[in-house]
Amino acid sequence: MSEELLKRKLGAFDAAMIVSGAIIGSGIFINSAESAKFLQTSSQLLLVWALGGLVAFLGGLCFAELGAMFPRTGGQVVYLEKAFSPWAGFLFGWTLFSTIQTGAIAAVAYTCASFIGVFLPLQRPVTVLLAAAIIWLLSLVNILGIRPGSIVQNIFTALKISALLGLIGYGLLWQRPAPLELGALFPQGFNLGILSAFGLALMPALFSYGGWQNLNFVGGEVKNAARNIPLAIISGVAVVVVVYVCSNIVYVKALPIGEIAASTRLASDAMRTMAGPLGASFISLAIIISTFGITNVFIMTGPRVYYVMARENMFLPVASRLHPRYGTPHHSILLQSVWATALLLTNSYGQLLQYVTFGDWIFFGLTALALLALRRKSPAIERPYRTWGYPLVPLVFLAVSVAVVLNVIISSPLKSAVGSAIILGGLPIYVFYRRKERTKRP
Repeated sequence: MSEELLKRKLGAFDAAMIVSGAIIGSGIFINSAESAKFLQTSSQLLLVWALGGLVAFLGGLCFAELGAMFPRTGGQVVYLEKAFSPWAGFLFGWTLFSTIQTGAIAAVAYTCASFIGVFLPLQRPVTVLLAAAIIWLLSLVNILGIRPGSIVQNIFTALKISALLGLIGYGLLWQRPAPLELGALFPQGFNLGILSAFGLALMPALFSYGGWQNLNFVGGEVKNAARNIPLAIISGVAVVVVVYVCSNIVYVKALPIGEIAASTRLASDAMRTMAGPLGASFISLAIIISTFGITNVFIMTGPRVYYVMARENMFLPVASRLHPRYGTPHHSILLQSVWATALLLTNSYGQLLQYVTFGDWIFFGLTALALLALRRKSPAIERPYRTWGYPLVPLVFLAVSVAVVLNVIISSPLKSAVGSAIILGGLPIYVFYRRKERTKRP
């Protein structure tokens, strides 16, 4: 099996840093403004982000059981294959490579480079080249071994959490010139309109909370994975939820809900209100650190999925090779970087991400369903960790995933149709690889 060839070098702390680092990107610095556009009061904004954190925690609990149950490389490719069929796992891996992971790498690397431009003004072509350089620098680091990659991850995750704690600490101690008015939770009563608004406001929060699943991609390289994967997911997600909710408390303390909704750089605007231009510069630096770190974790984890697929004859054969010296799936890393750079240079990553962002939640829902199916299908498999609150927890997470997907379909039918076509476009490729494998058999 592929996971036997990859060495277990990641401890519990490394794993927790991957979880937190894969969640914290640029979203917490910006997306509360997107949520606020649908809301009336600051108290509603705080509730929405608390609910988003709860959903993330429920999802993390589901992935914790599956990660301990199958402590191997590949994550959802493995879970969907075991619960349903190899084609289900393949479609996830195909979507991850074609758009989700590579598009995210291109997007966050560009965000990192653009915020460097705050300190060193850059024209767009130079910003794009700088983003490409970030991708290839971090790819080289991760080719050199999972330990160098995890050391970079540990440093930048610690720095980004420290930066957010600095924002939170300063904001909580800041003396507001006027009394804080959070506003009523339901100023006009609770009705379907409020419920719909909350659903729309929850979307940016849910997207900002995503990313914990990246640890499961490298499950075969985690020491004592049956213990450390659940521990890392639960602790890593919990830390992020606390930090995110506290960050939103600072935002509503610094700015009224109307100004939050109108802001395009919320964290910078909040710090500018509290600490002047120096505070805004601090946030720009924090976003550079945060996006650099999340680019690293995406580059580290994604290639393990393609590697497993190639080992199972469901991807390019070259991706199944490990570096003879460093023991990393170097060809998978290079393939990912080439495609991410192509998306970056053609400026198509943003559009692709819009088309298939809801696809991420399709696979979240399928993974929750896989947990439920495996409890019935394979009750005898050892489960070192069992999801707290089963079956309610996976059922609620499944329901939220379905609601997110339906919301995107209703609000953006064209984008969801194109996204579905991209995902299902993997089926002919799957058939090709399966036929190719059958022709090799005697």
